[in-house]
Amino acid sequence: MRVNVYAEEMTDRIEIIGKEIDGHRFTGLRFYLELPATVGGVQHQGPFMHRPGDDDSAAVTFWGKRDLREVLRKALAMLDEHYTPPRCGSVFMNAFAPSGRACTRPRGHEGEHG
Repeated sequence: MRVNVYAEEMTDRIEIIGKEIDGHRFTGLRFYLELPATVGGVQHQGPFMHRPGDDDSAAVTFWGKRDLREVLRKALAMLDEHYTPPRCGSVFMNAFAPSGRACTRPRGHEGEHG
């Protein structure tokens, strides 16, 4: 199964949840989503509230059997690499890198000329 979450749906509302099953503790990282809606030409976005205290907002939860941080660190490292500008003169260019990125020198070489 593949789940697509679009930028318009993402929020900064995140929570850590946990549960215990047969003596094993599981930790989940839940990302809440808010579906945007256009009303009268104005876009609105917010939690899906039936009534005060009854939040039925959509969410995606990532569950970890062990330390969930390991896979999240890997994902962040991949994003860091993706968004790092290519080095000038580099033979290899990331095929998925945003176009029009400027070349930069590696850190620690700011004073070099050439």
